[in-house]
Amino acid sequence: MRDSIVRSYIRSNMPRMQWTDDRHYLFVQVVEILGGEELAKPKKILNLMGANNITLSQVKSHLQMYRNKKKEKAKQEMRMMWQMYHRQSQQYVQIYENLIRDVVQIEESPEMVNPMVVSCKSLYQSCRVGLNENRGHDVVVAEDGANGEEDMSLELTLGLKY
Repeated sequence: MRDSIVRSYIRSNMPRMQWTDDRHYLFVQVVEILGGEELAKPKKILNLMGANNITLSQVKSHLQMYRNKKKEKAKQEMRMMWQMYHRQSQQYVQIYENLIRDVVQIEESPEMVNPMVVSCKSLYQSCRVGLNENRGHDVVVAEDGANGEEDMSLELTLGLKY
């Protein structure tokens, strides 16, 4: 009993050890060698570090702080990923809402020339050129008329009629 009282008195009156950058770097290397902060055990860390002036309780305390910081960093990264995903989702929703609004405007006023109609028509024509490109090894320019299947495919894909 007397020994435990003496040890606790000495421990409580010892100045706190400062982990230098070099010592911490060695600690991190040893932890990684042992399989990461969750698998590494304080006694093994202490043995592999080979430092004479470090106690087991100091290694335990440092390992606990290291684990907590790693967990907090992982939580912060997940939070940032979620925020980025949420922001990206909002951007996609805004793009699709604008696209739908443009399509509705086109259907309500077909005489109005819209860049989307022009790009859709050129997309349609380039698709037709691609289909006819290998026939006779000559590039065939798309015609204005098309068969019913291609019209239906374009209508289903883009939601537009020509």
